[in-house]
Amino acid sequence: MKMNKIYKSLGLLLALSLFSSCYKDHSVNGDHPLAVVKVTEPIASVQTAAFGEVTVIKSPAYTITTGASVTPSYEWIVDGVVVSTEKDLSYSPTSYGKHDARLRMYTPDGSYFYRFTIDVPYRYVDGLYVLASNEGKTILSYLPGGEKTDAFDLDAFGRSNPTIDMTGDPQSMLFYRYVPGAGASRSYLGIALGLPTRYYRVSADSLKVLTPRISFTNPVDFSHASGNQATVREYFISGANVWELEKTGNIPAKKQDSRLSRVAPGYSLASAIVNWRALTGTRISEGMAFFDNAGSNLLYMTLGSSITVKKVRTFAAGDTEEKNPFKDMTLIDMKSAGEGNYTYNYTLLLLKRNTDNKYFVARLTAGDFAQSQNVDGATVSMVEFTEGTPTHLQPNLGGTAALVATADKVYFYNMANATATTHPAWISLPAGQTIASMALTSDNRLFIGANGTGTGLVGSIYSYNVAGITPVLLKSEEGITGKIKQIVYRQFNN
Repeated sequence: MKMNKIYKSLGLLLALSLFSSCYKDHSVNGDHPLAVVKVTEPIASVQTAAFGEVTVIKSPAYTITTGASVTPSYEWIVDGVVVSTEKDLSYSPTSYGKHDARLRMYTPDGSYFYRFTIDVPYRYVDGLYVLASNEGKTILSYLPGGEKTDAFDLDAFGRSNPTIDMTGDPQSMLFYRYVPGAGASRSYLGIALGLPTRYYRVSADSLKVLTPRISFTNPVDFSHASGNQATVREYFISGANVWELEKTGNIPAKKQDSRLSRVAPGYSLASAIVNWRALTGTRISEGMAFFDNAGSNLLYMTLGSSITVKKVRTFAAGDTEEKNPFKDMTLIDMKSAGEGNYTYNYTLLLLKRNTDNKYFVARLTAGDFAQSQNVDGATVSMVEFTEGTPTHLQPNLGGTAALVATADKVYFYNMANATATTHPAWISLPAGQTIASMALTSDNRLFIGANGTGTGLVGSIYSYNVAGITPVLLKSEEGITGKIKQIVYRQFNN
């Protein structure tokens, strides 16, 4: 028993001696207060940093608890890795998203720890994607918010994907949003280019290529996404046929060829696809529409468990047979609009009548597509375009008017007034510019991608406020990219 007490006493003395050795003793009697860091002004719990740029995060103000002249050491840790031992952190993020970070400030007597988050926002979340060609290659650039030239990110895709071969001219681009489940949302771009044609599926947030290249035999003249956000698919017009891809697939297939051929034998699809969605009674119908240039037919396809393809026909009072409103016509451009309102979801078409070389703008509602048996009685408004040779079409937000582009001008056609005889130029670009693409935002900003003559950086971006009767020029970004093929504007919430 006596021996056990001796052992316990020795163990206690040893433990005390080890404990005391963890601290540096500045006092004569060994009972000095510990000289540790006391932070007086903590840094913010969330620090925002820009991808690829150096962000400086200042260390917090502090005092030493004893007032001693002691300088602490620093250790900055990001995602579990020590990235700096300097007083202030100079950090250049190499990836997007939220990163767990920790600061350790320590003296020989102890450590202060502080956890925080470094948020690296995705750069490409609200702005204009610009697909163009330059020096024999395809480039994808970005204009943040469509605001200022000095923020224009020339060839942003190439910088994010230095190993991807972008040789060849651009063909088409699409943007879509995928929502696999509650609280989850991803946005994608698709880019088709070169010969043989390569198609890349890309993160719209980071512009990083997500899948190996997907090959097509013929050029991809038009790219499109359709279906609800949980089951979205990619569709393409290539070789005058429609091809489709599952979102995770990499082999395109002509799944609708037999259906299209039964309705329109020998069809040859124009380079356009639009979505339509309509409320008929209590039932929502949705699908896609194509234009068959060989037969001058507007074809519509329903989506869902039962897929059908039909032609658009009209049958007015007094008619003895149904009529094709697009007889002898070929399609130049086609778009849909309607601000999400099922009743006023419109499809607008820009057409050429081959028998007399006249041009027309046509409009019909999504409700016309949704009829259960036929489209007899479809309402098609048609206005002749008399201002030269049209090249592009952009509906206004409500789908009630068409913005029609010629070489360097945009004309406003009110589809509710088919009897108007004069249509002065609504927008006129500087001489020598040729309109290549247009995009309209939900806050009524119209972006126009146009090309000058020559080679090199001939592409320009013009933006207008078109909320009122008269367009107001907001900004002209001249000569900032290569020859523009297509522009797409991404809203912040997409």
